[in-house]
Amino acid sequence: MEPRNGSRMRNRKTSEICAQCRNRKRPTCSRCSDRGSPCHYPLAARANSHDSDPSPREPSIAAGSTPTSLDSNRHESQPSQGTRQLSGQPSSGSIPKPLQTSQWDLGINKQTVKQHIDAYFDLIHPIPCYSFLHRATLLQSWSKNELNPCVISAICGITSRFINPGSAEHRIMAKRWIEDAEAYLLRRVAQPRLSDIEAWLLVTLDHYLSQRVSKMLVSMALTSRLAYILRLNHEDPRQKFLVQERRRRLMWAIYIMDSLYSSGKTEFTACTPETLHIRLPCAEKSFSMDAPVITVPLHSSAHEDTSNIGLLGYCIRVLDIRNRVQRLTLTITNHREPIDQCLLAVESIENELRQFSAGLPARYHWDPAAFSLRAFSPSRTPYLMLHAWWHQTHCDLFRFTIPGFREGLPTAEILQLSPEYTSACREKCLYHAISVSKILEIPKSVGGSELISDPSIAMCAFHSARVISRLGQYPMGDMPQTELVARLTACAEALEEQAVILPTTAILKKGICDLVNDAQRDRHGPYACPSIWEEEESESYNATGASRDISGSGAREVFSKHSVTETVQNLQFQPGEQDDADPGSSAQPAADMAFGNEPGSAPAANFMSMNVSPRPEQGTQHQTEFGLYLGEAEPQLNCIFNFGLHGQYGSGQPDVFMDSFWPLADTDWTMPDVGSM
Repeated sequence: MEPRNGSRMRNRKTSEICAQCRNRKRPTCSRCSDRGSPCHYPLAARANSHDSDPSPREPSIAAGSTPTSLDSNRHESQPSQGTRQLSGQPSSGSIPKPLQTSQWDLGINKQTVKQHIDAYFDLIHPIPCYSFLHRATLLQSWSKNELNPCVISAICGITSRFINPGSAEHRIMAKRWIEDAEAYLLRRVAQPRLSDIEAWLLVTLDHYLSQRVSKMLVSMALTSRLAYILRLNHEDPRQKFLVQERRRRLMWAIYIMDSLYSSGKTEFTACTPETLHIRLPCAEKSFSMDAPVITVPLHSSAHEDTSNIGLLGYCIRVLDIRNRVQRLTLTITNHREPIDQCLLAVESIENELRQFSAGLPARYHWDPAAFSLRAFSPSRTPYLMLHAWWHQTHCDLFRFTIPGFREGLPTAEILQLSPEYTSACREKCLYHAISVSKILEIPKSVGGSELISDPSIAMCAFHSARVISRLGQYPMGDMPQTELVARLTACAEALEEQAVILPTTAILKKGICDLVNDAQRDRHGPYACPSIWEEEESESYNATGASRDISGSGAREVFSKHSVTETVQNLQFQPGEQDDADPGSSAQPAADMAFGNEPGSAPAANFMSMNVSPRPEQGTQHQTEFGLYLGEAEPQLNCIFNFGLHGQYGSGQPDVFMDSFWPLADTDWTMPDVGSM
C-alpha cells in the first residue's frame, strides 16, 4: 500500500519528463514543446502565494551580481494577475511571464539593446561618477535574461540620445523607458536592492540631461536615502570583492552627483563625505578583471599606498576638494565668517591642490601625447576631466576677487584687501582658466578624438571663458586680441559635438560664442563698443545695494543665477499656483534672473519676461502616491520656471546645476506645506 500511495502522490505532483528536463528540475510544457521554444518559469517557486500582494516584486536578479552575493540570493516573485507590467501594459494571462526578453520589454530587438549597452560603457561609464556597473557580469546576466529590467531600461533610455541624436521618435521611446523604470522602482521603493539603486541613479542622470529638474531633485535625494538604508556607506567584508567594489562605486557616485547638483548649498545636500566610511574605488583594470586589491580612504596619510587607485579615485578626490571650495566661496561672499579666517582657508585649499598634483602618479600627468593614446578609448573622458576639474577648482577658489563678477565680493570690499593679494589671485585664476581652454582643444588637435561625454565639461568651458574674457582684456588685462579670441573659441569648439545632444550644453555654447563676439569688437576709435563687463559690474553694484536695503543689514545672500535655489523658488507644487500669479507681472526682477545678463549677452533693455509653453505629453503618465513630489514625467516648463531671458536662447536655460556662482536677488521664499498638497 505504501508504494502505491507514494506512486499516486508522485503522479499527482509531476508528469513523466525526459532526463534533460529532469536534470533541470523543470518540465517542458506541451505548448512550448509544440512551438519548439524554451519554457520560462518565474524565478520564485512560490509566486502564486503572493497573488494578493498589491506591490509587485522584481522578477530578476541584480545587474552584475554574483550567485553568492546577498543581493542575487533574494529572488522575488512576479507581479500578480492584472498588475501593470514594466512596459506599462496590463498583464494578459493567468500568470504573468517574467520580464526577461529585452526585445519584448523595450520594443527593440536584442541586437539594438546590445548597441545601447555598448554605448553606455563607452560614453556614460567613463564619466567619473557613473562607473559602478560591471560590464562582464552585466552582459552575462542580460544574456541569461536575469538582468534587472529597470537597469536595462534606464541604460537604453540614457544612451538613446547618443545613438539617435535629434530623433523625435527615439526620444519619445527613451522617455517611455525611463518612465517605466521609474514607475516600477517607485512601486518597490520600500524594498530596495542594490540593482534598484543603480537604476535610480541612471534615472536621475536622465532627468538632468532631459532638464526634468523637479524630478531630478527628488530622485537624487531618494537615491541617497535608499543607499543609506542598504548601508552602502559602510564596508561589507562578508561580500566578495566584486560586490564590495560595486557598492563602493555606487556610493561614491551618489556623493559626487549630489555634490555637483547641490552646488555647495548645505540645504540641498543629501550625501556628505563625513557619512562615507568606505575606501576609494580601485583602478578600472582591477574592477573589470575582478582582481582583489586594497585601496585607501578619501583622506589618507602620506605613507599609505595609493598605487591601487585609478582615475576614478583621483577624480573623486579633486571633486571633493571642489565641493569644499564651493562651500568656502559661499561663506566668503555671504559674509558668514571673518574674511581673515576665510583667506587662511583659501591658502589651505590651494596647498591641498598643490599636494594633490604632486602626488599624482606619472602615468596620470597631463600630456597631449598621453591623451592621444587614450583618444579612442573610454579612458579619454576621465583623463581629460581630471585635469580640467583640477584647473577649474583653482578658478572657483580665486574668482571671488574679480570685480564685475556678481558671484564675487563687491568692488568696495575687494579694495579693502591687499592689492598684492588680489592681483596674485587674479593672475592664478586667469592662468588656470587658460589651462582649461588649452586642455579642451587637445581632443581636436590630436586628430579628432571621440566624444567627451561628461556633461560637466560645458560648465568648465563656460566659466573658464568668462574668466578669460574678464581678466584677459581691458581694463583688467592686456592679452593680444588674437590670443584672447583663440582661447575663447577653443572653449566653444570643445562643446560642438555635445551641444547637438545635450540642450544645456547648447545653451552654454551660445554664451561662449557671445563672449567671442564681444572679444572681436573694436575697443578704440569712433566706432568703439563698450565691454559687456561694464554693464555686469553696474548690475552687480545695484543688485548688492538693493539686497542690502531690503534686508536692512550688511549681509547679502549670493546664489547661482540658475542654481538649485532658483529652481526651488520657481517650483509650482500646486496646480493653481501658476494661475494665481500675473503672467505679465514684473514683480520678479527679470534683469537678475536673465541668463543674458551674463557675459556676452544683450543689454537688459532687450530682455523680456517669458513663460515657456508646455509641450504636449506623450503616452500615459504613471500615477503614484509620489506624484505630488515628482510631478509629471516630462515637466511642463511653465509650471516650473517663470524667468526672464533673451529670445535668442529659446526655451532652454544655461547650466541649471553644477555651479553656485550666478546670483539671485535676495528674496524670501518658503516651501509649501506638505499637508496642503
